Amino acid sequence: MKFNTSILAALIAATLTPNLAIADHTTKTCDGEQCDDYIVVTGELMKEPSKVTTDPKKPRLPLPAYDGAGFLKTIPGFSISRKGGAGGDPSLRGMGGSRVSIVDDGQHVYGTCGGRMDPPTAYIYPEAYDAITVIKGPQTVKYGPVGSAGTVLFEKERHSFVEKDMEGRLSMTGGSFGREDYLVEMKAGTETHYIDFDMNKSKSDHYEDGDGNTIQSSYDRSNVNVALGWTPDEDTVVELAYGSSSGEAEYADRANKARQIDNENLTLLAKRDVNSTWLNNVEFQFYSNENDHIMDQFDQGVNAGTNVRRETTGGHLWLDLALSDKWEILIGIDYMDSAHEGRSIDKELDNGLDDLLAKPFNKNMSYENIGVFVEANYDISYATSQGKILTGLRLDQWDTELHVGQKGQREDDLVSGFIRYEHMSGHSQYYAGIGRAERIPDYWEFMKADDSNMAIKAFDLEPERTTQLDVGWIYQNDYEISTAFYYGKVDDYILIDSNGAKTSAYNVDATIWGGELGVMYPFNEQWSAQTTVSYSHGDNDTADTPLGQISPLEGRLSVNYESNNWTAGLFWRLVAAQDRVAVGQGNISGQDLGESSGFGTLSVNGSWKHDDLLVSFGVENLFDLTYAEHISRSGAGNDIPGSEPLFQVNEPGRTAWVKVDYTF
Repeated sequence: MKFNTSILAALIAATLTPNLAIADHTTKTCDGEQCDDYIVVTGELMKEPSKVTTDPKKPRLPLPAYDGAGFLKTIPGFSISRKGGAGGDPSLRGMGGSRVSIVDDGQHVYGTCGGRMDPPTAYIYPEAYDAITVIKGPQTVKYGPVGSAGTVLFEKERHSFVEKDMEGRLSMTGGSFGREDYLVEMKAGTETHYIDFDMNKSKSDHYEDGDGNTIQSSYDRSNVNVALGWTPDEDTVVELAYGSSSGEAEYADRANKARQIDNENLTLLAKRDVNSTWLNNVEFQFYSNENDHIMDQFDQGVNAGTNVRRETTGGHLWLDLALSDKWEILIGIDYMDSAHEGRSIDKELDNGLDDLLAKPFNKNMSYENIGVFVEANYDISYATSQGKILTGLRLDQWDTELHVGQKGQREDDLVSGFIRYEHMSGHSQYYAGIGRAERIPDYWEFMKADDSNMAIKAFDLEPERTTQLDVGWIYQNDYEISTAFYYGKVDDYILIDSNGAKTSAYNVDATIWGGELGVMYPFNEQWSAQTTVSYSHGDNDTADTPLGQISPLEGRLSVNYESNNWTAGLFWRLVAAQDRVAVGQGNISGQDLGESSGFGTLSVNGSWKHDDLLVSFGVENLFDLTYAEHISRSGAGNDIPGSEPLFQVNEPGRTAWVKVDYTF
């Protein structure tokens, strides 16, 4: 089954046209609780300029993997580089790796594996969070080093009890290929103290593609988080939190297995609403986290193994100033110190896991970052409409040291910023913004070979500088429309090239553009439909070739039915063929393998709600199609007896699941 761009565009246009034509004949909206129980299948629409906020506790299609990347693929604009059942690498608008800034409840948690077995999202169980916010483009400077493609916030709420109380939630999921998820959440407190506890476990066996080939993809992971809070008054909260996670996984793109993917983290948060004549509130946070990862082939009789770990410590201080009724200003400073180290088997001297664990760790790279920023918005509303200007400026100082290869030190002073105009008139919001993000090369880019001298590391890479225009229109009334368009120039884009004897990294100039469109239309009290379309385009201007690892045009259509306590829905996903490729080139998440075919998959879902009990269920890839995403990793490491050789890591075949949620 193959779709090209023109066919997909025609199908989406045909879907949207009748919806808009009958818009005047309905009054249903999704305000309040009306649509709260729908399974989220096409992703949330933008309610605010450049920002998407979603509730990760809602059931959704496709059923997310246990980690953050599995969740993000449900949001339009995101693609995931699949390497197995978990550990996928998120890409936003065709920009992968560190171009997407992941913030875990205020922490920066970086991966350790040189082959990206554990990207930052691998340590995140999304359903344990209260909200996930995606800020698209370089349109904020608040959350540490700026993500040029965007910033993802996994957020938890702080609690304040007016009297002694307790609430909680239990969730269980069972699905094809041995999928099991368990979640327990509990919050309890008094007027002055609270405890917030959650524990979850997720596991799956190897899945099968549509042809019945077994894909090496099993995983098993557990997480525990506990937070103790002190609320001496209604304006103050002090919270100490501890989190721990441990897991293992197998992948179809490599021989190494992840024997251990562990994380421990500690945070201290203090917030106070001051509400004085010049200061609204103050927030301080300190955090420390360590990842410990073992990858090996010992179980396969091969004496090969590596243990890497990474410790990151940091924090921030934010002051929200109240200078006038028109001005809101936030100023802040943040700090981060991170060190990566590892140890590996010496095949001539060592043998097995015990020898690996007895070896000393050696530093690979360390860096220190101090950032200061100011963000402000100015209200320019007048009698008939509302408007505001938002702007921000950030200065980052980086001190980086390479402890392997040629060794060395470098200092980088980077400047990032944005300015955006937002205008609201009636039911419409319009916005236009220009942002600039300067990004230092990350650990994985530095550790690649220097293109001019393959014997040394790429430690002389220039920082990547992205200047991007973001514009859009949001309409919210009886139906909803969300549009976003971006156009960016990237100076010194860091390209990863695996065509040589070694994988190298070097700078090129690039152009990126694309956008997203979403429409939600309620036909009546029972029936509604939602459509989203996303497209990304990238050019390597230096070589006059396409940019690698750019996802093709994608459309999603869902039709939903709701009556009393029942809901049901159909979800059709269409992805066009991608013939704009740069074989062997891409980013730290992966490189293009070749052209890819288009595909379309159909899924069904439903739910039943009674008081505090919600049962949801679904069948994905209903017709058991065999297909792979364009940015999928190579399937060369799939070592399952009886399975056919894989060019790419194929997606799961027909998958059924049931999820039960109970709140108390």
